[in-house]
Amino acid sequence: GYASLMFGRAFVGLGVGFGLAVDPVYIGEISQAAHRGQMVTWSEIATNVGIVLGFMSGLVFGSVREDVAWRLMFAMGAILPCFVIYFSTFVMPESPRWLVSKDRDDEAREVLKMVYPDGYDVGVIVHEIK
Repeated sequence: GYASLMFGRAFVGLGVGFGLAVDPVYIGEISQAAHRGQMVTWSEIATNVGIVLGFMSGLVFGSVREDVAWRLMFAMGAILPCFVIYFSTFVMPESPRWLVSKDRDDEAREVLKMVYPDGYDVGVIVHEIK
């Protein structure tokens, strides 16, 4: 009924909100200070472009039979992103701040070496995080 619809909308809204909040935080933690604002800005732009494309999908699926359209929209909006998120976990490093908070300084240095130019003293950054 109506109550379950509203509960579902609130539940999904909270999930999307938390999901959209994690991205800029992770980018802010992993990127260099000189490029942090630009990287987070591009992330936010990509999010908004994705929202616009989501609304535009209504136009694309407007001519598809209703019993097929909702399945295609569900696949594109839920199933495909789940696969992308799952496979991205294999290539995304842990947050250096999280690693330092767990006393895994050597791993944090390795992650920072991937982000910063060769020869940069990432030990200073690990020390700043502490």
